[in-house]
Amino acid sequence: MRSQFQPKDLLESLVRLEQNGETFYREMAKKFSTDKESADFFTFLADQETHHEALYKKLSSQIDNNQAIDEEFDDEYKAYIQNLIEQIFNLDSSKVGDDTIDIYRFAIGLEKDTILFIKEVKSIVPNFEPELLDKVEAEERGHIKLIQQWYDSHINDIK
Repeated sequence: MRSQFQPKDLLESLVRLEQNGETFYREMAKKFSTDKESADFFTFLADQETHHEALYKKLSSQIDNNQAIDEEFDDEYKAYIQNLIEQIFNLDSSKVGDDTIDIYRFAIGLEKDTILFIKEVKSIVPNFEPELLDKVEAEERGHIKLIQQWYDSHINDIK
């Protein structure tokens, strides 16, 4: 019995997650257009998302559409992965308001979701480009640190 998800599906989900991130960060760059430092920061993050998207598309193109995941997973794990995939495809940054806390929470959540999904991909397909996935995961953790620094420098704007 084949799994509900295949390696190509997982990478395409990562592509979508990066696309969602890029859209959100570009929206934030526009929203903060009068704050050059913040606009540049969000543009940097958007560019990072674009770079990661290109990496995942390249990896996806290297996978045969019929390549299956060898390991069988229990129904609970399959449902968990399916839920992660559905959350990615339903992620909607248009509902994030102007509030610094909302922007921070969405950005941190986006980066954490990406890290979580990368970890799952590495666990499901352990021998597929582990060094590259480790590198991207480290970059995502770096984004969390940068977002925290941005938030800390803007927290006074909401007090």
